[in-house]
Amino acid sequence: MRPGTVSPGAPLVLVLHGFRDTGESVRSRYAGRSFDNFAHDGGAVVAYPDGIAHEWNSARKAVMLSRRIKRVDDVGYLRKLAEHLVTTWSLDPRRVFVIGFSLGGQMAIRLLCDAPDLLAGAALISSTLPATSNRVCSERPPVPVPVLTFHGTADPLALWRGGTVGFRTSPMRQRALFGKGPHLSYPDTLRWFAARNGITTPPTFQWIPTGSGWAGRTEYRQTGCKPVTGYTVVGGKHEIPGPISRRLLPDTTVGGGLVAAEVIAQFFGIDGTDHHC
Repeated sequence: MRPGTVSPGAPLVLVLHGFRDTGESVRSRYAGRSFDNFAHDGGAVVAYPDGIAHEWNSARKAVMLSRRIKRVDDVGYLRKLAEHLVTTWSLDPRRVFVIGFSLGGQMAIRLLCDAPDLLAGAALISSTLPATSNRVCSERPPVPVPVLTFHGTADPLALWRGGTVGFRTSPMRQRALFGKGPHLSYPDTLRWFAARNGITTPPTFQWIPTGSGWAGRTEYRQTGCKPVTGYTVVGGKHEIPGPISRRLLPDTTVGGGLVAAEVIAQFFGIDGTDHHC
């Protein structure tokens, strides 16, 4: 997705789909085309790449369905794709951002570890950090990158409290079908990224009304450091907050008041305002 006219130096946003999905499905079905507004309102070029066999060789060691995916260089692929788009459209190589949903969030974590120089910011949705024993992450010294996250307290796949990621009938069920290994809790995920960015001060927390529901915003900020911000969506499930095309009724959980695309645009500074420290 690109604006009618691409201005030289415009930003690039890569949107990474989840397991067994495609770029088009995360664009239209999960995000309700809300990420297209980055092009309409912010002048960005938005790319929705497809992973091989609808998977990514992400930061998680556990295999999804295909073991051959663990031999795919998706970091190299996404780097080459970004470089190609930056060159083709004369975009700003210093403003390349990534958004990852579910397994796409795990791939975004892999980029933060293995290709942080590529990114000006990352947004993770419904994706928590794999535990050390389940993590594939570069051992090189960390390069700080601004990180924004969203996670629902009722997510039945990637539990807010941490544990094994997998299919469950409810978020309270302990045992997961087709488990994908241990993962940190959502708060611990935020703390890990804050420490990685060199932030040592405690976070601030604020409740935000979102129509008929609530979200809690946790912010790690420190002068001279790249920020880490997380939104806990009370009652939120494994989804992208905001418009969802397959929804037949209004979102009564968060009241439709928290739109991830709008928050991401502000955080990335592609709405005309730079919110980075």
